[in-house]
Amino acid sequence: MKSSRDFLLGFITGVVAGILTAPKSGQESRQWIQDEADKRTKDLQDQWNKGVEQVKTQVEQVKSQVNQWTGKLQDESETKKEKFNDTVDNLANKAHSGVDSAKQSFKVD
Repeated sequence: MKSSRDFLLGFITGVVAGILTAPKSGQESRQWIQDEADKRTKDLQDQWNKGVEQVKTQVEQVKSQVNQWTGKLQDESETKKEKFNDTVDNLANKAHSGVDSAKQSFKVD
């Protein structure tokens, strides 16, 4: 980290020294610096905007995938619930039939 900072500081110092010693007038040098700063700022803004768009796209993809999984889980849950209810109903009917059958066998005419 420190070596990167030192490199960047040295690079900037070299660029500034080169600009100040260049055979251009002060007005031309200042205009060149302003133009370069504007260009770099625009480049950084463009890169930032691209990054933001990529993140938004990824978030939308994740949302879509989660919604698909949620829907699938809800469908599976509903199917299992219906099967469970059918099984309980069948068992209740069999128990009811068994009780009726037992009542019939104990009746004395």
